[in-house]
Amino acid sequence: MPDPSPFPSLDLQLTWRGAFGRVRFFDDRVRAETSYERPGRTEVPMDAVRGWRIEPCDFDAVCLEFVTGSETYRILLDTADERVADHALRRVLGPPLTD
Repeated sequence: MPDPSPFPSLDLQLTWRGAFGRVRFFDDRVRAETSYERPGRTEVPMDAVRGWRIEPCDFDAVCLEFVTGSETYRILLDTADERVADHALRRVLGPPLTD
């Protein structure tokens, strides 16, 4: 079956201190990849994600965390993208995890 939306409605990416992060938002799903805290670029297994959250990382970046049963995948985003990422994630994945 063909992909219902082949082009993302929002594409956020950042290369920050040598780490790469990208989050692409489609109407019904999110795709993400990261090299932060990893030996190379890794695609986030979105089917295994139980929840997400956004937390500060530094003065010029935020961490978008996707939590699975066994791992947390961190994607760095520019602080200017935090609000739009939060809005898009809530729309596609629902509310963030609470501590």
